[in-house]
Amino acid sequence: MTSDDDSTLLQISPEVRKLLEERGIREEDLRTVISFAENGRQFHTHDAAGHRLAYFTPSKVTYWVEYQPEGEGFRIHNAYSHRMKIHQGFNMPSKKTAAETGWRCAVCELPLELAIVKLAYMDETFAVDLPACPACQRVLVSEEQAVTKMALAERMLEDK
Repeated sequence: MTSDDDSTLLQISPEVRKLLEERGIREEDLRTVISFAENGRQFHTHDAAGHRLAYFTPSKVTYWVEYQPEGEGFRIHNAYSHRMKIHQGFNMPSKKTAAETGWRCAVCELPLELAIVKLAYMDETFAVDLPACPACQRVLVSEEQAVTKMALAERMLEDK
């Protein structure tokens, strides 16, 4: 299923459902991300778990969904969001070395490597080290980065 209409079957555990409610993420948001990802293979795959991680920015919020196909629908493992804009296609190689993430670009089939990525929020631009595909430069923002570091930076900029 690759449609973002209400008929896309989503399997969501009570724990994940509670987390989604706390984060203000609706099933409609999940379906939109999955539809975008599945229609263009715009996702990363985890080598060990077999999960997919995709994101989509329909407006000012970027939604990330970790999921996997299951039967006629998708099992949702996690979802989170942030409001920073990811500047795609301008990544530079990082000078840092990172541990293997286990994530691979679904389009290029290459393991993600640490890259310097530009993020923007309000009138500020930041250069941060994030995993990205070395070929197409599609970025991965982890849950920890989105809900802690990026959320803190967003609050600090809003309080200026």
